[in-house]
Amino acid sequence: MDFAEKIAELEKILQDMDGEKLSLDRALEEYERGIKLIRECRAYLSEAQQKVTMLAEEDEKNMEGPASDE
Repeated sequence: MDFAEKIAELEKILQDMDGEKLSLDRALEEYERGIKLIRECRAYLSEAQQKVTMLAEEDEKNMEGPASDE
């Protein structure tokens, strides 16, 4: 399941829980599932942020490369 699918699943869980149609046991199961999805999404975003930071630093180093004398 990719990031967008996880977000969509979280939205579905919220709608289901907001509708108050779930039993307490089912609501707890959905809550636990939602927490798991949130953790996975946070980990993905953290990894993406690290990649962006690394790429930006590499780009900055390349821009600061040796000055050419013409």
